[in-house]
Amino acid sequence: MALKKDVWERLRLNILLEDIMDEHFDFIKPRLDERRYSAGETIMEDESEGSELHLIYEGRIKITRHTRFGDEYRIALLHAGDFFGETALIDGRPRTGKVTAVDDCVTYAIRKGDFDWLLEKSHPFALRLLLVSLLRFRSQNYHFTQELERNAHRLLTEVENLQQIIEASKLINSTLDLDELLKVILSIALKIVNGENGTVYLVDKKRHEIWSKVLEASEPIDIRLPLGKGIAGYVAATGDTLNIPDAYLDARFNPEVDKRTGYHTKTILCMPMKNKDGDIVGVFQLFNKHRGTFTPEDESAIKALSIHAAIAIERARLYEEERNKFALERELSAAHAVQVGLLPEKLPLIEGYEFAARSIPAKSVAGDLYDLLQLENGNLAFSLGDVSGKGMPAALLMANVQATVRAYARLESSSGNCAKYSNDLLFKSTSAEKFVTLFYGVIDPTKNLLRYTNAGHEEPFFFHDGREMTLKTGGVPLGIVDHFPYDEEVVQLDKGDVLIVYSDGIPDAINSNGERFGIERFECIAKDCIDSQAEEIADAIFTAVNEHVLDTPQFDDMTLVVIKRKS
Repeated sequence: MALKKDVWERLRLNILLEDIMDEHFDFIKPRLDERRYSAGETIMEDESEGSELHLIYEGRIKITRHTRFGDEYRIALLHAGDFFGETALIDGRPRTGKVTAVDDCVTYAIRKGDFDWLLEKSHPFALRLLLVSLLRFRSQNYHFTQELERNAHRLLTEVENLQQIIEASKLINSTLDLDELLKVILSIALKIVNGENGTVYLVDKKRHEIWSKVLEASEPIDIRLPLGKGIAGYVAATGDTLNIPDAYLDARFNPEVDKRTGYHTKTILCMPMKNKDGDIVGVFQLFNKHRGTFTPEDESAIKALSIHAAIAIERARLYEEERNKFALERELSAAHAVQVGLLPEKLPLIEGYEFAARSIPAKSVAGDLYDLLQLENGNLAFSLGDVSGKGMPAALLMANVQATVRAYARLESSSGNCAKYSNDLLFKSTSAEKFVTLFYGVIDPTKNLLRYTNAGHEEPFFFHDGREMTLKTGGVPLGIVDHFPYDEEVVQLDKGDVLIVYSDGIPDAINSNGERFGIERFECIAKDCIDSQAEEIADAIFTAVNEHVLDTPQFDDMTLVVIKRKS
């Protein structure tokens, strides 16, 4: 009973009941219903029918209203000793707000019949109800007026920002130079939010970094930060907006920059720059609003600017990529012309022999090489090599190897020594991952002898006296082991013998089903046409390869040299 007495004493002090007569309170107190609600629980729904008034005994409740656009506005926050739910009991209309428990709450409910009895019997109750209702009406009217003023100010600010963004979009679209565009975007962003300084970063997805350009000693330099590091890196990685009222109270802020530059950072607004698909392409990092701290309106303005900036940046990047692509295509075209010029312009004419050669690069320039060089003593030096890698780096190495082999071919009659000297020079002048497989041979047409060295290359097809022989004597690819002792072998070339040297791009050619052309297929075609002329043999091989791959893109260089002794 002591606990019940305490309850009655506290309820007697409720703002609605404190002035009523004891006999009226004694009448109503046994008729009160205790209700308990958990924090976050809905007590009354908006537009629901009202049948009781609640006296708040413990905890807090909030009364809210939702607009047609889904926004929630708080009408009141009430504490213990207050009450709610009276309006629907007075006018009999549905409730005009949603009531939710802010904390764990205890209320005592007065039913409508008892509420009407108190209105009739207790003048102090009716008067207090009127006074509190008027006070709440005045308060709501004041807050409503303030909200209207805030909305008007916000709308005016948004109109101004919209006008600025329209003007900004014109400025942003005035240049396709990416460096200049970043300066324009930063200038516009600072003007919109009335900021003092800042940086616009771009995201480099391949390197997992953000980067920008800043002036240091009047010279533009690149600055790069890992994604996730620092304030800007965090925003780039998460897409969150950071509005920091005091930079030095944020653990992610690096004060060393201020110490080094003499600048004093106070407030920071850091926001992601997103494209139309919602992908983060950059970051705005703005410092020191001239008056106060950055506002939600500033955030909205930068968010609106973001899409225009992202579109302009992507357009500038595409322009830069196309410009670089065009420049690269011109360079590759020139390189291709140079490379073609390095290949034999005409095949040698040596009595008793036929020659054919083909080279089809996978890209504009090739990493394969072949050469046929008639020496001063009448011998023929020839080579076919495959450089590791593809494209321009492989082509440059190919040119280097070709020049090296040509030089030693004129000086050294031994194929093994030529391979050895070329290897030593290549080993010293290239990185460890660069190497070349090479088949190098010298034909003495007076004695019909072939002296060759195979430096890790595909074994050629050699058809001798109607049978196939292997030519694998030599050693490892060039450029792998310094001072490697390459071996050589001498074989006889008889009438009708055919030698087919090739790069692995021919057997490795694949069709749309992923099926390789293969060594077996290659060998069968070669055997079928050994009685043909050298040019016909080369044509037959490449015709078969093309029929196999059809429209499948070529992924490796294909090179072939055919040598046939005809008499």
